[in-house]
Amino acid sequence: MELAFTVNPGIEDVASDEIVSELGGRPRYQMLSGYVYLDTSSFRVEGIYRLRTINKAFILLWRGPIKPDIHYLPLLRDKLLKELDAITEYVTPDTEFAVEAERIGEHEYTSMDIARILGDVVIAIVEKCYGRRPRVNLRNPSVIIYSFAREDQLLIGVSLTGPWSMHRRGYRVYDHPAALKPTLASAMLYIAGTKDKQVIVDPMCGGGTIPIEAALIHEDAHIIGTDINPRHINGAVENAIAAGVYNRVEFRVWDARRIHELLTEVDHMILNPPYGIRYGDPWAVRDLYRRFLESAWRALRDGGRITMITTEFTFVRKVAQRIGFRIVHERTVYHGNLYPHIMVLEKG
Repeated sequence: MELAFTVNPGIEDVASDEIVSELGGRPRYQMLSGYVYLDTSSFRVEGIYRLRTINKAFILLWRGPIKPDIHYLPLLRDKLLKELDAITEYVTPDTEFAVEAERIGEHEYTSMDIARILGDVVIAIVEKCYGRRPRVNLRNPSVIIYSFAREDQLLIGVSLTGPWSMHRRGYRVYDHPAALKPTLASAMLYIAGTKDKQVIVDPMCGGGTIPIEAALIHEDAHIIGTDINPRHINGAVENAIAAGVYNRVEFRVWDARRIHELLTEVDHMILNPPYGIRYGDPWAVRDLYRRFLESAWRALRDGGRITMITTEFTFVRKVAQRIGFRIVHERTVYHGNLYPHIMVLEKG
């Protein structure tokens, strides 16, 4: 059996390690593809729901190339009619099913166009096999047939994670306007190498995603979130309460450019600072970064680390090295239609 997982491009290796730790099996992935595949003889669904870095999981039934031309859709329909017979293992005339489609990339058609074709194909194959049509139930289906098109690849399978992406955490009561996906926040914590008993700080925490994910991963860490905006701190508190971790995260209104005045001997700083592209003033962002990095150097213990996601990676690299940080890790990821870098800086 082959399972497929969709992830934010750039964290395939992190997600793969987490998947194997929960499910076992043999993983395969290509960096920046957005997919992780797992060959396994069996799996436990509850293990999938413990994963913190994946978006979707499904039993893979079909994988193949697609073309962006809208005239390709009839050819795709004919191809699926011939090659998607495995669908009859999961959909019968007594099954209530729905189709969910996602699409990323430049195509002349929409995800709804793909969903319409896939729904027709499922009905036709099941009717041919059993002599009766399956029932469509869009509100409460027992089986969801999921399709995901990214650029020139299309994957089709049986959803194991329901109609919602797992990056949609239920605790998001307050939605920060530039919030980081919780799946990426968890990946950053894994990349940083955070552990229990350590002091973990997000000095620009916004709605609190990184501190909350840290509290959900670590049972016994000293976790602190600060932000200069009181409204965001109030929202972060609301989110932490909704996540059930309010008693394990300390939130403070504070300026990250003076973080050394509040904290010392910090093990990890994990943050999603403003991007120059979105902030509107790259010079102001760069001044913020410079002053934060200088203050963070004074707040970190020797060997302490900063893990940050930013589009200003060239500037950060230059300033960090001037201050004395070692760049111990750097990777490109995809987030919010941009390709920022996750950088890990270590105080030597």
